[in-house]
Amino acid sequence: MMSFGVIGVSVKGGNLGLVEAMVIPEAERARRLAELKGFCNFAELVPVYTCNRTEYYYVTSQRPAGVEFRNRLLDFFFHNENKVPFEPRDITSLVAFRALRHLYQVAASLDSLVVGEAQVLGQLKQSLADAQSSGLSGSRLTNIFSDAFRIAKKIRRETPLGQTSVSMINLILESLDEHVAGRPDAKVVLVGAGPMNVRLAEQLTEKGIKNLHFVNRTVTKAQALAERFNAQATSLKSFLAGPSDADVIFTATSAPEPVFTTRTMTNIVPRDGSLLVLDFALPRDVDPEVASLPGMKVHDITQFCAQAERNRRERFRAVDAAEHMIDQAIGRAHVQNAQREFQPVMASALNEGLAYAESNLRRLFENRLSHLSLADRESITYFVRQLVQYANHLPMAALAHHADFTREDCSLLAGYDCVEERPEAETDAEHPAANRCAMRETGLCVGRGISNLDAL
Repeated sequence: MMSFGVIGVSVKGGNLGLVEAMVIPEAERARRLAELKGFCNFAELVPVYTCNRTEYYYVTSQRPAGVEFRNRLLDFFFHNENKVPFEPRDITSLVAFRALRHLYQVAASLDSLVVGEAQVLGQLKQSLADAQSSGLSGSRLTNIFSDAFRIAKKIRRETPLGQTSVSMINLILESLDEHVAGRPDAKVVLVGAGPMNVRLAEQLTEKGIKNLHFVNRTVTKAQALAERFNAQATSLKSFLAGPSDADVIFTATSAPEPVFTTRTMTNIVPRDGSLLVLDFALPRDVDPEVASLPGMKVHDITQFCAQAERNRRERFRAVDAAEHMIDQAIGRAHVQNAQREFQPVMASALNEGLAYAESNLRRLFENRLSHLSLADRESITYFVRQLVQYANHLPMAALAHHADFTREDCSLLAGYDCVEERPEAETDAEHPAANRCAMRETGLCVGRGISNLDAL
């Protein structure tokens, strides 16, 4: 498990520029991801790009994973370039069971802007499928992600998180409703042809807003959506050339540079004196300076954080139940990992025990038990073999249950909070690994490592 890790950034950290800078443009993605995998010496790699996070999950043949690989990845993106300022706290770098816990939380939508949204699970599945088809990922990450999918489905099935429909679409609709005040004739322009645009169009149609206008760089894609929703279609070039009018512009394209700038926005006239622009693209489709233009209200992903936090507080009870299920899954993962580590020892001990038992049985059958029939001897041999296997399994299973195979008995690497930062009374009797500290035993903290980004 120590060879598994994740490096990433999230808009919750406030550094949206860093999130954007670590997204590889779609046109270059296949080539650059292969280069990244080789540059960082990853055995397997799954990149995850969502509307609020950029993360790279990996396994490596080197142990342990961690700070070294974080620095390699940052060097790949930013060596000799000052694309965007950032601090060490802006980067998430987790290894072993901490990385596993994080993946479980992401898959279950506990780490989303809107807790409980179902969209992120589909995005993770697509990310894994893309990595598999391009040869980036193999069996190890496939197994890890599959476990995360299973836990996420269990959480949605058995907790209130799966009982209500809460997603980024809901947040978008709330902002849109507030702006157009229920006017069914409001003109909503949808820029891009991705899944988010389609889902928003479906929701708007259900709400009775029929004045939709699809805009895309490839006009045939916009026309296909326009036919589906009985709407209008325009190429992006024509729309920006104007003059155009709109009440709301929702944009979510994969363009590497801003689509809407102060220059292009001069051709777009707010229909009611005010234009709401919702930018859900990474990198951003809207230049931040657009917000300074008269009548422009620009919302990007970071501005939905406060509203998402309100939703989060309302769902504390469901989150607590989900976190408990993740704790149980992490405990099982500890045992399974320990059993894998013990496998060579278990196999050797079993083989030696069986060889010893069979050798002594042969002497018994040749001397004191020579009067037994062949059938009796086979029955006794079978029973002894079963007894040796059972007796060998019990102590090994107990060791596997209580062992901490992270490194140097470090609770932080085991997937729990650092014991030095917890009140002494807060211990975990069920999982002994949660209470161990390498600093106390060896004088060396192996969990946090050294944050040396100045060397990049």
